[in-house]
Amino acid sequence: MRIKGVVLLTLALFLGLGGLVLHLLAIFTTKWKITKRDKDPPLAPISYGLWERCEMQNVTFQKQGLPINQRATYVCLPNRYLRYSADHNNECFHRRRECGLYSSQTLPDGCKCRYLPSTKGLQWLTILAAIVLIIGLLLLYMKLIATPQNESAAFLLGFAPFLFILMAFLFMLTTLILLGSYLRRDSYEEFQFPLNTIDNNSTNTQNRLSFNLHGLKNYIRRHNDQFTRERARLANAELLSTINDTYHTVIGWSTGFEIIALVLVFGSAVLAFLLALASKSEEP
Repeated sequence: MRIKGVVLLTLALFLGLGGLVLHLLAIFTTKWKITKRDKDPPLAPISYGLWERCEMQNVTFQKQGLPINQRATYVCLPNRYLRYSADHNNECFHRRRECGLYSSQTLPDGCKCRYLPSTKGLQWLTILAAIVLIIGLLLLYMKLIATPQNESAAFLLGFAPFLFILMAFLFMLTTLILLGSYLRRDSYEEFQFPLNTIDNNSTNTQNRLSFNLHGLKNYIRRHNDQFTRERARLANAELLSTINDTYHTVIGWSTGFEIIALVLVFGSAVLAFLLALASKSEEP
């Protein structure tokens, strides 16, 4: 391999390894997006990762069953939300907060804690990106230490690293597009509000039913005789508008890691392609 090829290969490996490290940091941290409250009373921001969501909470510590002090503690819980059908609305509606690490085991049948489809998509995309990127970098390294014995092997070893690194780039790009498309999606499940478009049969604000998006949809299905299509649309629009006016969501530094990793992997893919072309031109 000529000096030009060695330089291209070294740079491609360096950029690819940097992208892989940052990508893995993004996967295992919990700052992909952060939701903050815009209105009083102020609340601690909630950060969302691929598997957990975290926030500062006042936790009371006990000794021998007696409270000794209260301390602000960073608490993380699985990033799952209550899912149930309209038939189980009565037993599941008020148990939305029970999707913690242990309490989900006590939920009645029909009430399940699940990751959002968008969150599952992000999980799979990031895992696949890591796998194909590792394969691509291993193939690049094999090109450095191995010498193909025939033309077919040379062609595969030349272009296979580029193809795998390119696939990793596309998976990572799709991850960021999906994240941006569903940036507020967790907020619609995390928070709940009473709605003026729904008669809760109570004049006391504290006794009015509050809804998140999934709860509202199942409530409408359960009481479909009370909702026209227009009234259901208005209730849905009111809920989304109230949440959007009360909270806003921004990307966190985990997403920043992923963006930088995307740039590095793109550079590695370009160099791998140039290396494959250079190797092809060196063939007799």
